[in-house]
Amino acid sequence: MVGKYSKINGLRIYYEIDGDGDPMLLLHTAGTDGRVWRKMIESLPAGYKTIVPDLPGHGKSWPWTNWRKTRVDVRFYADAISGLVEELNLDRIVLLGCSIGADIALMLTTIIGNRIELAICAEGAGKTNTFVEQDILKTDPGSVERAFDFCGRDASKDSIEDLIWIRSSNNRDIYIGDLLAWNNFDIMAKLPSINNKIILLRGEDDPVVSETMIRDTSAKLKHSKYMTMSGFGHYPMIEKPAEFAKIVDSIIKTRD
Repeated sequence: MVGKYSKINGLRIYYEIDGDGDPMLLLHTAGTDGRVWRKMIESLPAGYKTIVPDLPGHGKSWPWTNWRKTRVDVRFYADAISGLVEELNLDRIVLLGCSIGADIALMLTTIIGNRIELAICAEGAGKTNTFVEQDILKTDPGSVERAFDFCGRDASKDSIEDLIWIRSSNNRDIYIGDLLAWNNFDIMAKLPSINNKIILLRGEDDPVVSETMIRDTSAKLKHSKYMTMSGFGHYPMIEKPAEFAKIVDSIIKTRD
């Protein structure tokens, strides 16, 4: 594994590259960083080159100017990742995002769709207005109850501890900003113009993203399928990384 920085749109973006083969770009969840993918990556078979960035202001990536007072949206993150894709000259990418990472993945198909071979969007949708704003403003990244509530019934205690540690070691204001960006995300009107193959995944125990949201999103896309994952919640790559790796690998190998 190699960790590097690139200057993208004036931002210092940290990313890690691991393996050789077809490029897979992984986009993490709100208020976390690329560490959420580590155990899943370790469970993937050979043949993938994973590129795992920390979004601006997350993990080892530096934030934007005046970040304490300036809220950003999903488009801001998508533009940063688009710049990274151009910088690394990536092509025919498998894009895998979860939660806000899935929203970013959908947005990216409208920006650099010609570079994306397949987009796998887990626990995201074309519109994700799922929270009460006042509740967002009171969010505690280290909340044990919130982690248990959002994870599926098969998630182990250790996996939930991993989630809490990663989330609580990131900045609370950035996390709140992510949730506000998630809540204001809506590209339903743009979905019919997307020509990429898109797979929508939802854990059946996810209390945030409903089956209706996934179904409505899929109905507006030209080339999409959606599936429900038994026993998973909102964080599949942390809850059961080996099983989720098998699901992702199967989707990629049977995409044609």
